[in-house]
Amino acid sequence: MPESKKRDKVVRRRKAQARAAQRESHANLPKQSPSWWAPVMVAFAVIGLIVVVAAYVTGGQYPIPNAGNWNVGLGVFLMLIGFGMTMGWK
Repeated sequence: MPESKKRDKVVRRRKAQARAAQRESHANLPKQSPSWWAPVMVAFAVIGLIVVVAAYVTGGQYPIPNAGNWNVGLGVFLMLIGFGMTMGWK
Protein backbone atom coordinates (compact mmCIF):
# COMPACT_ATOMS: atom_id res chain seq x y z
CA MET A 1 0.00 0.00 0.00
CA PRO A 2 1.43 3.41 -0.88
CA GLU A 3 2.52 5.66 1.96
CA SER A 4 0.83 8.98 2.29
CA LYS A 5 2.77 12.14 1.66
CA LYS A 6 4.43 13.60 4.76
CA ARG A 7 3.59 17.11 5.75
CA ASP A 8 6.31 19.62 4.98
CA LYS A 9 6.36 20.77 8.59
CA VAL A 10 7.22 17.28 9.84
CA VAL A 11 9.99 16.88 7.28
CA ARG A 12 11.56 20.23 8.24
CA ARG A 13 11.36 19.37 11.94
CA ARG A 14 13.11 16.03 11.42
CA LYS A 15 15.87 17.67 9.38
CA ALA A 16 16.33 20.33 12.07
CA GLN A 17 16.54 17.65 14.76
CA ALA A 18 19.15 15.76 12.75
CA ARG A 19 21.24 18.93 12.30
CA ALA A 20 20.97 19.75 16.01
CA ALA A 21 22.08 16.25 16.95
CA GLN A 22 25.05 16.52 14.61
CA ARG A 23 26.08 19.91 16.08
CA GLU A 24 25.75 18.53 19.59
CA SER A 25 27.95 15.55 18.78
CA HIS A 26 30.66 17.90 17.47
CA ALA A 27 30.35 20.17 20.52
CA ASN A 28 31.05 17.28 22.90
CA LEU A 29 34.45 16.53 21.38
CA PRO A 30 37.27 17.41 23.78
CA LYS A 31 39.36 20.37 22.68
CA GLN A 32 43.09 19.75 22.63
CA SER A 33 46.11 22.02 22.66
CA PRO A 34 48.41 22.15 19.66
CA SER A 35 51.21 19.61 19.67
CA TRP A 36 53.85 22.32 20.26
CA TRP A 37 52.19 23.66 23.42
CA ALA A 38 53.59 21.23 26.01
CA PRO A 39 57.23 21.33 24.80
CA VAL A 40 57.24 25.15 24.71
CA MET A 41 55.63 25.27 28.16
CA VAL A 42 58.26 22.98 29.65
CA ALA A 43 61.07 24.79 27.81
CA PHE A 44 60.06 28.16 29.33
CA ALA A 45 59.97 26.68 32.82
CA VAL A 46 63.31 24.89 32.47
CA ILE A 47 65.10 27.82 30.81
CA GLY A 48 63.80 30.11 33.54
CA LEU A 49 65.12 27.74 36.18
CA ILE A 50 68.51 27.60 34.47
CA VAL A 51 68.67 31.41 34.31
CA VAL A 52 67.85 31.73 38.02
CA VAL A 53 70.44 29.13 39.03
CA ALA A 54 73.07 30.71 36.76
CA ALA A 55 72.34 34.15 38.20
CA TYR A 56 72.79 32.89 41.75
CA VAL A 57 75.94 30.92 40.98
CA THR A 58 77.64 33.79 39.13
CA GLY A 59 76.51 36.50 41.54
CA GLY A 60 74.16 38.13 39.03
CA GLN A 61 76.73 38.49 36.22
CA TYR A 62 75.20 35.86 33.95
CA PRO A 63 73.24 35.61 31.55
CA ILE A 64 73.12 39.40 31.11
CA PRO A 65 76.31 41.14 32.28
CA ASN A 66 75.86 44.12 34.63
CA ALA A 67 72.15 43.39 35.08
CA GLY A 68 72.68 42.26 38.65
CA ASN A 69 69.61 40.81 40.33
CA TRP A 70 67.48 41.57 37.26
CA ASN A 71 68.82 38.27 35.94
CA VAL A 72 66.87 36.54 38.70
CA GLY A 73 63.81 38.54 37.71
CA LEU A 74 64.25 37.45 34.10
CA GLY A 75 64.43 33.79 35.15
CA VAL A 76 61.34 34.10 37.34
CA PHE A 77 59.49 35.82 34.49
CA LEU A 78 60.35 32.97 32.11
CA MET A 79 59.17 30.42 34.66
CA LEU A 80 55.92 32.34 35.13
CA ILE A 81 55.33 32.24 31.39
CA GLY A 82 55.85 28.47 31.41
CA PHE A 83 53.62 27.89 34.40
CA GLY A 84 51.04 30.32 33.04
CA MET A 85 50.86 28.25 29.88
CA THR A 86 49.73 25.27 31.96
CA MET A 87 46.35 26.97 32.32
CA GLY A 88 45.77 26.75 28.58
CA TRP A 89 46.97 23.16 28.24
CA LYS A 90 44.25 20.64 27.47
